[in-house]
Amino acid sequence: MHRVREFFRFRPPGARALAVLLASSWLAGAHAAPVPSLFAATVPEADPQRAAQQAMREVLVRLMGTREAVDDPALSGLIGDAQQYVQVERSTTRGATQVLFDGAGLRAAVSATGRSIWNPDRPLVWVVLPPLAGPATDDLRAQLTAASQMRGLPIALVSADSPASAQSADVLNADAGTVLAAARRAGAGAALLAQPAAGEASTLQWTLVAPAAEGHWVGGAAAAIDGATEALARAARELDSTPLTDLDCRVAGVLDLPAYTAVLGAVSAAPGVIDVVVRSVEADQLTLHLRAHGSPSALAHAVSNERLRASGVGVAGVLEYRYQSGP
Repeated sequence: MHRVREFFRFRPPGARALAVLLASSWLAGAHAAPVPSLFAATVPEADPQRAAQQAMREVLVRLMGTREAVDDPALSGLIGDAQQYVQVERSTTRGATQVLFDGAGLRAAVSATGRSIWNPDRPLVWVVLPPLAGPATDDLRAQLTAASQMRGLPIALVSADSPASAQSADVLNADAGTVLAAARRAGAGAALLAQPAAGEASTLQWTLVAPAAEGHWVGGAAAAIDGATEALARAARELDSTPLTDLDCRVAGVLDLPAYTAVLGAVSAAPGVIDVVVRSVEADQLTLHLRAHGSPSALAHAVSNERLRASGVGVAGVLEYRYQSGP
């Protein structure tokens, strides 16, 4: 979970009040969303033991972010002893079984195997659909919603011809930077674009655009969500395996509260950043201390966006940026 903390060396008039506002409002710019019901599943099985094992397979895939979890020898014991972690188990009127696992206990058990859970605060994915006829759109939306809930991937659905996607003139044909910028304006951290496959109007081609991941798939909603989830989870694991780095960044052009909030939101939402400390506020300049996974060059790229432009590396390796406000 990203954190923003105060540590002002200089306190110009009003800085304390500004700090309080920042501490409460920085999350507005974060491009991640918590995943509900990570530890619950409903399975078509009446027998309590078999139901718990089926539910454990589903939950482990959701927790780890990969379907390989069900075949991982390190996790096989959790599946066999699934009932040990059951908190609530009840039958539905249709003969299925709802299972809720003890989240803290299961987390500890996964950690004991040497495996790590994909952070529950996952990148919100902006899914842009091509213009489709009403029933077809409704069906595709329902399939995407069901698949994303199954995999624990937060998504926001929008049609390419809707006002919500008008921030980019032609987002389906734009370059990756433009697409990602449009997704961030929509409050998301990644984009998944759907277009009819060449020569096959009934088949969709999907493209994932994210800061540290990408992918292309052809098929239905389940294939798209599976591919995007696997790619994003893999990128997160690779990033988490890199050493932690401490560095400062200085941002000029921060003139008002909306600018401060936008800068903190953008920096804290950058891939790999786990802690942000506000060092100082002087005139239009904001100095932050970051603790993050990845090299300084990778972080410099991750933090940059259409509003936060890198302007070089200053004294003692401080990353320099300029914030550019916009509509």
